[in-house]
Amino acid sequence: MSVDWLTAFEALKSVYSDGAYSNMALNEAIPRHKGCRDSFVRSMVKGTVRQTITLDHIIDRLAANGVRSIKNRTLIILRMGLYALREMDSVPDHAAVSEAVNLARKTAKGTDRFINAILRSYIRSRGMYESDGSENVQDPPFIAAIEDPYERLSVKFAMPVPIVRRICEQYGDEAPLILSGLNTPPPVILRVNTLKTTRDDLIRDLNERGIRSEALDEAADAIEAHGSGIIGSDLYREGMFSVQSLSSMKAVRALGPVSGSDVLDMCAAPGGKSCMMAEMMGNTGSVTSCDIHPHRLGLIEAAAARLGIGIVETRLADGTSFDPSMEGRYDYVLADVPCSGLGVMSTKPEIRLKEDSEDRSQLPEIQLSILRNAFRYAKQGGRICYSTCTLDKEENEQVIERFMSEIHTLGRIVEMNTILPYNNLIGFYYCIIEKSLQ
Repeated sequence: MSVDWLTAFEALKSVYSDGAYSNMALNEAIPRHKGCRDSFVRSMVKGTVRQTITLDHIIDRLAANGVRSIKNRTLIILRMGLYALREMDSVPDHAAVSEAVNLARKTAKGTDRFINAILRSYIRSRGMYESDGSENVQDPPFIAAIEDPYERLSVKFAMPVPIVRRICEQYGDEAPLILSGLNTPPPVILRVNTLKTTRDDLIRDLNERGIRSEALDEAADAIEAHGSGIIGSDLYREGMFSVQSLSSMKAVRALGPVSGSDVLDMCAAPGGKSCMMAEMMGNTGSVTSCDIHPHRLGLIEAAAARLGIGIVETRLADGTSFDPSMEGRYDYVLADVPCSGLGVMSTKPEIRLKEDSEDRSQLPEIQLSILRNAFRYAKQGGRICYSTCTLDKEENEQVIERFMSEIHTLGRIVEMNTILPYNNLIGFYYCIIEKSLQ
């Protein structure tokens, strides 16, 4: 059994058993195991979580008593083995079976023969479960045989049926492309810290360190980077760049804070957007960065310190509770509200495992209350950016519609954009509202 598979197993156990975020589970598991390959472990963990629904559907067909009869540790190993067989070209079939069996002997004793039998059964009948590779790609038989259209798409794209139904109802014929995009992780995008360096200089410095980098046309301060050790590099520690999606960068650009302005970031942790605004402002003016959790304010402060930003001030605040001391004080207000996160499932695949959360139905009311306060905190003539990383129109367009019906002529929409998860982008939504001069 390799250290890579054991590390991946421990991270996956944290995700499946403890409800951990995959990034946090990986960041805890990898340092515990010296010699493990970071890129392999991350690929297996993210991919296995991303494909859980599809993998479980296959296991349910292969196991005599169904997937529900299998204990958690055994099920995790089966998912890992199947994912390696289906998606990891670097792992030969015999190696995938051998690694899974050896892992079972260490972590799920007494199940190695069962795991061996299931994986070998898959190999023998894989024509049922995989496309034939022809140019005219057809769904494999086990998917094509599913009669219910929502369930068929659920298994094909490894998405919960409620998510599939919602996206189909809201986006119609575009739904399959969106579902496919949510299964395609975008490349790593870096935002150049223009307070410390230039894009050309940073690209040169990254390439010298073996991190292949290139400029992106979509934003003047964006770089696409490939390679390991990006966050561990001296350039990151010295604050030359931050990691941020192009989609969220677009929203901040649309808000457009300028030098010397007073800015409020209502739901700021971990601080990426606050720091981007401070960089856009040339580190001149003020950025008040709020969060409801005290420990997360430290993340914002650490990010600002690393980047050499001195105008960010943190504040403990609940965005849903109006604070009279903040009324009418800010030129720009960013309300990047809590949301269901459906737009970022390609990078945070565990979201699809938590779809049945009872809290989701309450989100639009929370979002609307934060937006109402954001509008009150803006100066006359100021701008508000309402943004989410979801594609659910109940949390996006419908929240804006309700809000605009409340304020009538007191504000106007300047720009509204739903960013779909195509072309290296994550799903995102933003709306820029300008407060009228009174």
